[in-house]
Amino acid sequence: MRLTLRVGAADGYGAGMDVAHIPDRAETIDIWQAELEAIADLAASLDDDQWLAASPCPGWSVADLVAHITDIELSLTDDPRPDHEPDWAALPHVSSDTDRFTEVGVDLRRGRPQAEVIGELRTVIARRRAELDVLPADAEMHSPTGRPVDVQRMMRLRILDSWVHEQDIRAAVGRPGGWDTPAAIVTLQQFIAGLPKVWAKQADAPAGSVLHVVVADVGRGVEAWIVSDGAGRGEICAPVSDPAVTLTLTFADLELLAAGRAPVEEVRPRVRLDGDPELNDLVLAAMTMTP
Repeated sequence: MRLTLRVGAADGYGAGMDVAHIPDRAETIDIWQAELEAIADLAASLDDDQWLAASPCPGWSVADLVAHITDIELSLTDDPRPDHEPDWAALPHVSSDTDRFTEVGVDLRRGRPQAEVIGELRTVIARRRAELDVLPADAEMHSPTGRPVDVQRMMRLRILDSWVHEQDIRAAVGRPGGWDTPAAIVTLQQFIAGLPKVWAKQADAPAGSVLHVVVADVGRGVEAWIVSDGAGRGEICAPVSDPAVTLTLTFADLELLAAGRAPVEEVRPRVRLDGDPELNDLVLAAMTMTP
């Protein structure tokens, strides 16, 4: 992944951090652990009403999010999946096989005491860290669906998922934060890495057209240029002077769009789009990158 960056002495998120640095496997595991521990600490600081507050994820409370994070980490171990069958008729937000997979571990933990759920998460963090520390350098691990994945890639995906859920918790309880941590920077890198698919496949941009994305409030700005081949494949490219579309937005709005946490019409007034009007609308509508 190649990023063209302007990062310097500024008040934006990530000021003073090397946003272009891709952490190695050891660093990535450290960042993953720190992020999960931050979520456990945040959850432990909540009162009863905040613990049960509705989150931006349909049908899930803050407690459900913590249960989900725990369950997904357990799915990466050799433990069998929970032998639990939810009352699907009472869960109208569940509409796909992925939803059903993730709901089992969440529903299993509903109604359990806050301290018990958080305690299980802390136990799982320690267990997973011990397992990761002894994996050989060339080892792969199984994704929650059983597909073998490179360890570093999987841990970067786990950082993204966990950090986005941290933002879900913070949004639910009105406690913003976490935007200038290493986990936030890894997530931003993952969003940038997802832009070729957004531009070339999801927006179906024409061959040779370039998307220029500016995340305006990270340091002095993070920029990326993406070119489409017209057949659903894109790649990060060198800067060009005449991109088809330039999208300028904040990290917060990028997260809302990329994680599917807000409709386009909510975010549209806050972003700046320059270039082809038709492609402007297409790229915004195509920005969701996570399930």
